[in-house]
Amino acid sequence: MRKLITLFCLLLVTICLSQQVKFVSGDFYPPFIYRNERGEVVGISVDILRAIEKVSELRFDVELLPFSEALRFVESGQADMINLIFKTPERERVFLFSKPILRIQSLVWVRKDLKVKDFKDLTAFVVGVVEGDANEALLRAKNPSIVFRRFADLDQLVQAVERGEIDVFLMEDLTASYYLIKHDLYHLFESLPPISVEWAYFAFTKLKPQLAEQFNAALDRLPRGEIDRVINLFVKPKFFFPIWLRWLILSGSLATFLFFVVLLLINKRLARLVEQRTEELKKKHEELQTSYEELDAMNQELRANNEELEAMNQELENLNKMLEEKTEQAERFQMAFQDVLDLTNKLTYETLQEKEFLLQILTVFKSYLPKQDFAGVILRSSQPGRITFITSNREPVVRRIEVLHDFGSARSQDELLRIIGQVCDEKDLTGLEFVPIRSQEVTHGVLFYKTEALSAVERQYIDKFSNFLATLLSLRSYVREQGLFQRRLLSVVVKALEYYDYYTRGHSENVARYATLFAEKLGLDRNTIRRLFWVGMVHDVGKIFVPQHILNKNGFLTSEEYELVKIHPLKSFELLNEAGLEDIARIARHHHERYDGKGYPDGLSGENIPFESRILSIADAFDAMTTDRPYKRGMDLTNAIVEIERHSGTQFDPYLAKRFVEFLKEGTEIFVKRGGSQ
Repeated sequence: MRKLITLFCLLLVTICLSQQVKFVSGDFYPPFIYRNERGEVVGISVDILRAIEKVSELRFDVELLPFSEALRFVESGQADMINLIFKTPERERVFLFSKPILRIQSLVWVRKDLKVKDFKDLTAFVVGVVEGDANEALLRAKNPSIVFRRFADLDQLVQAVERGEIDVFLMEDLTASYYLIKHDLYHLFESLPPISVEWAYFAFTKLKPQLAEQFNAALDRLPRGEIDRVINLFVKPKFFFPIWLRWLILSGSLATFLFFVVLLLINKRLARLVEQRTEELKKKHEELQTSYEELDAMNQELRANNEELEAMNQELENLNKMLEEKTEQAERFQMAFQDVLDLTNKLTYETLQEKEFLLQILTVFKSYLPKQDFAGVILRSSQPGRITFITSNREPVVRRIEVLHDFGSARSQDELLRIIGQVCDEKDLTGLEFVPIRSQEVTHGVLFYKTEALSAVERQYIDKFSNFLATLLSLRSYVREQGLFQRRLLSVVVKALEYYDYYTRGHSENVARYATLFAEKLGLDRNTIRRLFWVGMVHDVGKIFVPQHILNKNGFLTSEEYELVKIHPLKSFELLNEAGLEDIARIARHHHERYDGKGYPDGLSGENIPFESRILSIADAFDAMTTDRPYKRGMDLTNAIVEIERHSGTQFDPYLAKRFVEFLKEGTEIFVKRGGSQ
């Protein structure tokens, strides 16, 4: 049982110390990375990563993406590193690179029986190449008379080679070896001198230079020849025998084997009678001697094991004691961290003005390190000539003081001590420590605390808390500005649309109200409800691109006019997206999609339609059905409910349609308020 506990502890420590790295790659790049027949991600790059994991604390989460998207993920910091790529000046500006990994040659492969010796001999043949391969231009420079046949991808090119349609092709050495071995063609081809030779590197986001250093250090620790061994697992050619030689060897081997079997049987029959008894006696003697030696070795091993067990027991007792102390500290830090996260989640537009938020943060800080006597922050106020003073002492203080203070001055600490003594009525400020609350080049204020002696680790946590508090203050300012900007922007958009299309004025308000009330009925969170309100108000903003005479036409639209109207969801998406309202833009784009996939603009179906767009679709359709227009009279509530039920599962999400009908039946006054008839 003690051994199991020890193994569990070691495993737990290993998991805690390991560093997860998000690794992205193009989704098909054999033999470097690809999915095998069982759907597993395999290849040279994957095996190199596994070798790196064995000699370092790095652990890689591999994700396959389109190559351009993978590059963008690493450049933006959404991923940590990308699979093997070539180094260019443009890429060096946005990536960090590992040490050189693989030397890749671009070669021309020709069938051996063609007796092609150099590039001039290629004029008589059609050379297969993958469309877009940059080495095509290099080969053409060596022989301008070459005729190329281009293929969409590597598989199509290799299939043409296998069918005998192509006798000469251009491809990188490792990729060509992989495909030729896979299709049992390697023995039929040979290569000309390289057209180009380049090194391939792993690349990292510039946001994590220490990751590149760790990875390069791990590369240095790999056993000599490890990468060559990995490559040979995928591109090592099989030895080839001609069929006639195989049959000849097999026949000769079989005849020889039968001949020797007969001789062996005769010889063994004669020799076994003589040797059998002698062998048995010799075997018994050897067994006795071996048993004696094993018994002596077991005794010595048992004594050594007893001594080792005693030492392990003592070590385990010490480890358990240390583990209990670390566990207690970790639980305390975890509880404090969870409290901070809960408070951070409250950092929304509605809570930006609450000074109590910082007071709660300080309360968490005090529980973070129990030795503290009292703690507080003094912040630069948004109003000139004032500072904000907040403490979490025995009696919490939240106060704005009219004083002009320069946090970067040489006398700053003396002035702060005077302010703290006045506000907190503290006479003994001995041992009070100050930590700047600074993000980038902005000093928001200081964190102060009075405590007993702290360890170096605890001081590091206080510095981290100060940095975290600075980040929260910067985030608070950013969120406030973004919230105000977006609300004003959406209000302007709504007003502009009302001037353009009179019907939209009442329709947008109704859709926004139906969608938000229905979202409350479904129990959705406040952010989703707020998002549904605004998208309800502006979902038809794209109609400003539709001629007014079509929007206000007194009658049914022609097919050509209807096609013009159908562009408005896409235009709504473009306008809102350009304004930085990506979430609202995405919902507005798909509010005319149908559950059966027959809607527009993208023909999405089922769960592929965003959830909020499915809610908006029902609210939009309901208001359209119950609103009077110049060419039709609006339905009453009963007929509208029947119409929604009739299109459940085709136009509408069946679950949402059922809940919306329940919502209408439970709250018919909602329909009355908007002015519709019963």
